[in-house]
Amino acid sequence: MTMSTRPADDGGLEITIRLTAAETEAMATETRLMAEAFDSHLWVLGMLRTGTNSRDPGSPPPVQGDWATALWAAHRLPPRLDAIRTAAIRAFMASGGNAERLANLLRTDPAAARALWTEVKGQPPGDWERWAAGGS
Repeated sequence: MTMSTRPADDGGLEITIRLTAAETEAMATETRLMAEAFDSHLWVLGMLRTGTNSRDPGSPPPVQGDWATALWAAHRLPPRLDAIRTAAIRAFMASGGNAERLANLLRTDPAAARALWTEVKGQPPGDWERWAAGGS
């Protein structure tokens, strides 16, 4: 997987995410869902920082319906990201990682990393983590 950016003709930025054939097959329809959720997060961030809704003609200020749509869209990604992180922590530790390295990676102290590892290790993978690891 690679990501690239380039200036857009209108002064904005174009973002391209390219997946390998194996990644595309493994993620199937979830690829579009994750890309749409990421797009929604950038849209919300843009509205919050500019005070305009770039998706409506003339980029007017957002109205309640825009915020409702944004909130619904933004709500879809966090459980998936948390599950991906948890599955990655589990895989990292299973591959020989340790709490000190985990602390460094997560920019936290070793005690917090050990507590996180203990929490992850102490529970079987939940629905979202199973989704992250295998798509089911």
